[in-house]
Amino acid sequence: MTTPLNVINSHCPLIEITPNNWEILLDIYSSKRIEPNGYNLIKNFIKWIEKNPELDIKCYSLDEDWKTDGTFIMIVNHGTAQKFVYFNTLSENLDRLIKLLFGYTTNAKAYYFLYGYGERLKPTIDENMQIFGHTQLDTLQTIWYRANKEVVTTFSIEPPSGISLRTLETADAEIVNELWPHRAERTIEFVKHLIDHNISIGACDSNGKLIAWCLRLPLGSLGMLHVVASQRRLGLGSLMVRCLSKKIAEHNDEVLASVVPENMPSREMFEKLGFRQIDNVYWTSGSATK
Repeated sequence: MTTPLNVINSHCPLIEITPNNWEILLDIYSSKRIEPNGYNLIKNFIKWIEKNPELDIKCYSLDEDWKTDGTFIMIVNHGTAQKFVYFNTLSENLDRLIKLLFGYTTNAKAYYFLYGYGERLKPTIDENMQIFGHTQLDTLQTIWYRANKEVVTTFSIEPPSGISLRTLETADAEIVNELWPHRAERTIEFVKHLIDHNISIGACDSNGKLIAWCLRLPLGSLGMLHVVASQRRLGLGSLMVRCLSKKIAEHNDEVLASVVPENMPSREMFEKLGFRQIDNVYWTSGSATK
C-alpha cells in the first residue's frame, strides 16, 4: 500500500510511494529506458534500497494516479549539503508534476539539487522559476548521449602495457571527489554512494596508483570520467568509457552519458566512439526556503 503523507503543506497533500511499490513504478517506465530519470533511475534505487534498506530515499506523488501517469518525485539524502531531487511523469500534461515540484521547492528546508532532467521536463522548472522569481536557481545544461548495443559490442577493452584495470573501492572516493570539477560540501558522500552501490572502473599504473576512472550515476549513465593530468593523451579516457560501457551492456542496460557542451574534447571522444546525441539534460541547484 502507499502511505498518505502531508509533508508539503495543507494545500498539497502527498502520498508516499513505498519501496515495495517501486517495481510497479519501474514497470510503468519500462518504455523509457533511454530517458534520464526514467527506467534506469528507478532500477538504480530499487537495487540500492535492497542492498541497504536504511538509505534515506523517499518517493512521493500527489495521489494514486501515479499508477497510470507515473508522476513521481524522489528525494534522496546522499549525505551532502543538498538533497537530491529526481522527478518524472509520463503525462504530456505537466501540470501535476509542476504542482508536485512547486510544493517541494517552496517548502524545502534544505538546499536541493534537481538532478538530471531531460528537455521534455524543462518546462516544469521554467514554470517554477516564473512563479518564484525571487528564488535563485542555477542550471547546468549537458548533452545526453547514447551508444547502442551494436556499437558497444565493438569496443576493445585491452589496457596499454603497464596499466591494470579494477573496480573502484570506497577508499578511492577521496581522490575521485577531490578531482571532480563539480565537487561541493560533503559531495564525497555522494561519491561513496556511487562506488559502494554501482559498477565502476579504474585504471592503475605499474605502481598500483589510480590514474583514471569512470563511475555510473543514479541515472544509469557514465559519469565523473577523469584522467589525472600526467597520464593524459594516452587514450585512458576512451578506455574507461569503453570498459564501463561494456559492463553496463552486460546488465542489459542502455549505455548513456552526459557531457557539458563546452567540453569539446570529451564530445569528440564520445562521438568518435559512436555515441549519438539524443537529448539535453539539465541539473539545477535551488535554495532552501527562508
